[in-house]
Amino acid sequence: MNIKNVLVNRRLWIMVLGFSLCVAIAWWSGFFARLGGEDALLVERGRVLLVDNTNLSSDPVIDGLYLGRQILEIELISGEFAGQGFRIENTLSRFFNHMAQENMELLFQVSHRDGTVSHIDVFGHSRSNFIYVFIGLFALILLAVGKKKGLYAVVSLVFTLSIVVFFMIPSIIDGRSPVAVAILTAAVTAVFSILLVGDVSKKSASAIGGTVIGVAVAGLVSILAGRFAHISGMHLEHASEIIHQGGRDFVIRLPQLLFAGIIIASLGAVMDVGVTIASSIFEMKEIDSSMTMGQLFKRGMNIGRDIIGTMSNTLILAFAGTSITVMIIIALYELPYLRFINMNLLAVEIIQGVSASIGLVLTVPITAFFAAVLAGEGGAFLFRRKLKKRLRRTDASVDAA
Repeated sequence: MNIKNVLVNRRLWIMVLGFSLCVAIAWWSGFFARLGGEDALLVERGRVLLVDNTNLSSDPVIDGLYLGRQILEIELISGEFAGQGFRIENTLSRFFNHMAQENMELLFQVSHRDGTVSHIDVFGHSRSNFIYVFIGLFALILLAVGKKKGLYAVVSLVFTLSIVVFFMIPSIIDGRSPVAVAILTAAVTAVFSILLVGDVSKKSASAIGGTVIGVAVAGLVSILAGRFAHISGMHLEHASEIIHQGGRDFVIRLPQLLFAGIIIASLGAVMDVGVTIASSIFEMKEIDSSMTMGQLFKRGMNIGRDIIGTMSNTLILAFAGTSITVMIIIALYELPYLRFINMNLLAVEIIQGVSASIGLVLTVPITAFFAAVLAGEGGAFLFRRKLKKRLRRTDASVDAA
């Protein structure tokens, strides 16, 4: 068996292990049981057959928005009333504006009694088919451009989403520390993703070490910053809904939810930096085997300094991009500087961006150190036995051939 087949088999086993872990976690979490709960609202899919827009007028403030009332002729296409047609009104306001068009699929809230429909309202747009197609398009582009690496990327994304949805969210709901769960989620995700792409190697070990410590630092910095800035977490988006929906049995740690979000949001960028630094150092060692640990670390830091500037901007702009509406509101109020600089919303956005960037920046020296040690004399000492076993297997394969 040649080396290429060995690597493929290892990655295959990593994928099998990851899939098995996802299935076990999904079964343990009971997530689908939560989704399968009874809903007080009966919502079904339907198709719009005819639309009367006589009573619509354009909004004088918001461009492209129409207000008023539509008359719709619809046909339900799911549920026990599928195939039945109805004539309904669709009222459009600024905050509930689901404008219908002919042949469009919408979701309808159906009120019924004794097997007969008594009233129907427009519930929202039907987006599920678009979401499936959009995700499929992304996967196809990854496979077309990345080939085998693209396949690994798709598998890695599925694993990451599964861990977040089936492990992280249920664990937080069950009362566990959001920060601790987020760090564990980041660590497991980093191990799987990096091993899948880089195989089981010293390079992968370096990248994993730098990534895990980097996201842990980001979480720790955010916790300390939140305490010094007196962040309660009540200004988080949907915080009041979490409190209301959680009830008395749900232990709420709102500030920690903010910090857990920072850890997960920064994982991708931190992992990218860790893999880049580790790969660069091992490539340099491959080119010049005489380089010492000190030289490898210095070269890795030089590369890392070039990365830091753009990657820090990436994280800051990512958090700023999700807060455009907040910044517009702040600008419209024309607040005095003293009120502006002490706003809770502003503090939250700054803590998110800066904490993630600190974790990313510190990932560079941490990964460079691990990679320099493992690629240099330290790595030769630590992995000597493993290297001898590989050489014996290779010699046996050559003799067999």
